[in-house]
Amino acid sequence: MSEYAGPPVTPHDPNYQPEIIEGESFPRKLPPQDHAALDREDAAARQFTFFIGGIAALTLCALVLVMWLF
Repeated sequence: MSEYAGPPVTPHDPNYQPEIIEGESFPRKLPPQDHAALDREDAAARQFTFFIGGIAALTLCALVLVMWLF
């Protein structure tokens, strides 16, 4: 096998410059947030997550109990 010579080298134009696009684009203003609504939605999501976790824990306990009894 021969030695790896590296990637092929292609000559490039020494005068090449990427196109420069000038313009003023200021960041947009974000809409105002309703913090009370965000807090309510966060609490509802947390309650739902705990509910699903409780169902999973009860299911796991039931399965362990069934496996232990039989």
